[in-house]
Amino acid sequence: MKSKNFILTAMLMASPSVMMAQQNIQKAFDALLNDNIVEIKTHHSTERDPETGKKEAQADVYDLMITDPAVMHHIKDIQKAFEKDNDKAYQLRTVSHAGSDYTSLAVGNGRKQSVAIGKMKGSDYIYACFLDKDDPEKKYRYAYAMEWLEKDKKTHVRLAVTYATTQQYRESKRHISRITVNGNDINIDGNGFSFGDGFPLNGSFAFGTDSISSFPLHGNRDAEQWLSEFNIYKNLFMRKPNGHAASQYATYIYKLCKKADKLEDAEKKMVAAEIKKLKNKTKDEFIQELFDMSVERLKK
Repeated sequence: MKSKNFILTAMLMASPSVMMAQQNIQKAFDALLNDNIVEIKTHHSTERDPETGKKEAQADVYDLMITDPAVMHHIKDIQKAFEKDNDKAYQLRTVSHAGSDYTSLAVGNGRKQSVAIGKMKGSDYIYACFLDKDDPEKKYRYAYAMEWLEKDKKTHVRLAVTYATTQQYRESKRHISRITVNGNDINIDGNGFSFGDGFPLNGSFAFGTDSISSFPLHGNRDAEQWLSEFNIYKNLFMRKPNGHAASQYATYIYKLCKKADKLEDAEKKMVAAEIKKLKNKTKDEFIQELFDMSVERLKK
């Protein structure tokens, strides 16, 4: 009985055309959920247009633990299922030993809800996105994801299925204004900001293209927003640790560390370790001092 709710949800959402696209992944998910596992936490949500009844958002998330070695083959089976369905996906991403590099899969229009994948430090994860074949406008997609971490002879697993508008559609609906800071263009919308084409990385991020990586320019940040912002500046610095903008990125990181009260001790420890890696990448004494002060701020 443990996975009946998930399977029922999958059956309700899986029209024949959808099953043609993701049937191998869905079957592999169901096989794991029907085996000898421990369910830690589950989440199911669906939103529909009240007038048409058309689905607009969905999230099915299972946090599991595997203690039986005989069940471990399902992890490989699911990975193979992603490979089999890859030719029908418009996006597929795999990440090994995640930590600060996690992905948030959008749900619905991506404004109110998302599902994080890759937040277990040291985990591996994989996800793929498929257009909803029953949507003639091709603005909705299904995302399937698995994250897993083996530790102390136990394997923690997260399975997720989300239904949302595509990243391309969401970006087309944004009302974006552009400002210039120190000669660099920054795009701002109601949800947050992203670096424009004028920025040193040409708008590229360390996140997947279906991720939610926006955060407020001002005000209090929660831990997830804080870590997302830190990860952006960290990756910007690592690309050009001796570039002309390196001191600017280091200063931003120092400002973040002055307001790290929302982080848990384990998160502060992880960030401090990353900052020490950044320090080793530069010979600039001013930047090194900034990073030392950043680590000291995290201890307060």
